[in-house]
Amino acid sequence: MDFRTNLIEHLPENEVDGLLNAIENGKVTHALILNDEKMSDEEFVSRFPHVRKHKFVEHAYYYDKDEYEFGKTLLYDDGVFSIEDASAMMVNYFLKPERDDVVLDVCAAPGGKSIGASLMMKDEGVIVSNDISYPRAKAMSQNVERMGRGNIIVASNDFIFSHVHFANTFDKIILDAPCSGSAMMRKNALAKSDWKYEKVKSNSRKQLELLDLAYGMLKEGGTLSYSTCSFSFEEDENVILLFKKMHPEIEILDLPQDDSFFRSQELPQAVRLHPNHFEGEGQFICLFKKPGTLVKTKKEIISNQRYKNFIDQYGLQNRSNEMMRNKFYSLSQHFDVSHLNILRYGVKLFEMRNIYIPDHHLTHFLSPSYSIPISYEEAKAYIHGDTFPLERPDNFYIVSYDNQNLGYVKVTQGIAKNHYPKGLRRELD
Repeated sequence: MDFRTNLIEHLPENEVDGLLNAIENGKVTHALILNDEKMSDEEFVSRFPHVRKHKFVEHAYYYDKDEYEFGKTLLYDDGVFSIEDASAMMVNYFLKPERDDVVLDVCAAPGGKSIGASLMMKDEGVIVSNDISYPRAKAMSQNVERMGRGNIIVASNDFIFSHVHFANTFDKIILDAPCSGSAMMRKNALAKSDWKYEKVKSNSRKQLELLDLAYGMLKEGGTLSYSTCSFSFEEDENVILLFKKMHPEIEILDLPQDDSFFRSQELPQAVRLHPNHFEGEGQFICLFKKPGTLVKTKKEIISNQRYKNFIDQYGLQNRSNEMMRNKFYSLSQHFDVSHLNILRYGVKLFEMRNIYIPDHHLTHFLSPSYSIPISYEEAKAYIHGDTFPLERPDNFYIVSYDNQNLGYVKVTQGIAKNHYPKGLRRELD
């Protein structure tokens, strides 16, 4: 079965024609979410006047990549924004994570939805951002570090083996399920040539299994978001319909109405974001609730008196500050990770080897008030990995440019020795 035949089995012919035309001839969209803790919307728009506001998502903007290559800017390196498809952003728009939520993002890499949720939660609550692939989880951890987020645990687990330890744990769950990726066809020609109906059927079985695993980890009264970047009924509505037969107790939520949302007859509560209606690459989104009364998790803080001076210096007293395998972390509140393979537990503060080594993540978490401002030429040298003169007493310091923290230097005899991560170093234009 080819792609068009697959679509037309469950969608009106005129809708299929419009969707295929948008895939073949439409322009790829580009969007980002601003980290408004680092830069206000007013300042961002004044600097980049040709960006356009997202119709629904707060602090989100469309941009023309031919005019603004945001991914190559110093502001991107500084974590001022997160680049994400405008359709994918709608998951958090519908789910609405709150400041006191405990959230699980099951298949989270590269981390856009977790970061978007963290921004909405204002770095409070807890998000467990998981990906079964360790390399993908590692790349996601770097994105969390770049954005300076302090309420995200990055993990790499197969919940087939560990879900029993998290039964009824999470207030909200994001399941952006692995899929055939037909919504990636405009961005990636390989997605078009790689599409096979057999893969759609195989994916749908795995998606149903993942959904059942995730449901067991959802609290009573909790909400789960199921999404894909596929346009195929088998991976979208049918997964939910089959799950509803398995769990008739769930309440499928009616998502808001808008002319840019397409709905199927089989599951009108859910939303399809087709690029012929919605400015984005495409997404299927459905939310449902588990019956019962939601009881929020009481916030628990673990203090650490051994490093009290460090904690006080950076205003971390109201956070859970914990040592794990010679690494000192600060998370918005304590979360038991004894059954998780973690890569990051909130903000990594420092690592104890033979000497104390402060971590880059802390510099992106803190405000510029903790930093020493440097010139553009010094910033260029710093990002390149070079040393530069800095007349300060010998010690570690955070340096900043343009009111954004860059990272650590270690001043020795008037020379700022570079502690910018080697994998991030590059030449600035």
